[in-house]
Amino acid sequence: MDPMTHVFPGKILVLSLFVLGLMIAGATAGGDTPSLPEAPAASPDAFESDKAGFSVKVKDVVNPYRVQSFFVMPGETLDLETVGMTRPEASRLDAPRSLAARVTETTWRWTAPGRPGHYRLTLTDTGTGEAVTLNAFVLTPFDHQDAWLNGYRIGAYQQEPLKGNPIYNRPQGFVEVTPANRDVRVSPHFTLGQFLCKQDGGYPKYLILREPLVLKLEMILEEVNKLGVGARTLHVMSAFRTPHYNRSIGNRTIYSRHLYGDAADIFVDTDGDGQMDDLNGDGQVTTDDAQVLARIVDRHAAQAPHHPFTGGMGIYGPKPHRGPFVHVDVRGQRVRW
Repeated sequence: MDPMTHVFPGKILVLSLFVLGLMIAGATAGGDTPSLPEAPAASPDAFESDKAGFSVKVKDVVNPYRVQSFFVMPGETLDLETVGMTRPEASRLDAPRSLAARVTETTWRWTAPGRPGHYRLTLTDTGTGEAVTLNAFVLTPFDHQDAWLNGYRIGAYQQEPLKGNPIYNRPQGFVEVTPANRDVRVSPHFTLGQFLCKQDGGYPKYLILREPLVLKLEMILEEVNKLGVGARTLHVMSAFRTPHYNRSIGNRTIYSRHLYGDAADIFVDTDGDGQMDDLNGDGQVTTDDAQVLARIVDRHAAQAPHHPFTGGMGIYGPKPHRGPFVHVDVRGQRVRW
């Protein structure tokens, strides 16, 4: 069982799923779209979203969590802006082994080290003592002249972006993942290793991960828990894929968002059996359970209908080798299948 997976107290979980199943069954009988129930009463072991008393804006993304991450090229400079801090002028940024300087009352300017790797920054509200951990990952550059990176097979990206859209530009670099950093949290409830490609091979491994995807998954997880399903993370069945791996599994989509680090195939798995949970309480795991998760994703989309969280969603039923799941991405436009 994944150590981050936690089983919610049985009675509340069963009751919540039973109510959810009744509502879906009733709505289906009437031909209407299933609605979602209200959140149950709080539990002593209730889910903690782990939001801070202030947010941090990086790359135009405002992140409210106490653990955050971002991904940069060596020597790249970023502005880290505090949002909602009572006395932002009293903030302090601790950035070991890197350069940082205050540029306004609310903004720090940070320059990434020239050496790829993981660097931990801390932004503190000195008035309250509350701190936000910023896990910065400096990417390993990749010039696309070869299909391999330090012994790890990447494959070939398309030279031209799809329809000229820059989100399909070939990536400049990759996060190097090792046994030492794979368990680093990229957000309160997700680790770097959850987003690894499934292809064979030893360490180091490499991946791409986009900040909006991590934030979107955190928000979806929070919505899941509002229904009383005590998930401490989402099972990420597939996230980043190298072009090589994508072809090896028979996927002919040469511009799949999985290749660009902003897509994930997910399901809820509180008991750690590697399968979607019975979310509608009908005693079996089917496409209907993926539909329930999809409704949760759409509820999140209704609350955050803007870029950078807007993206695609696909519902997939079970196969002999796997259970149902839902694809989500942050491609910047709404797509459903």
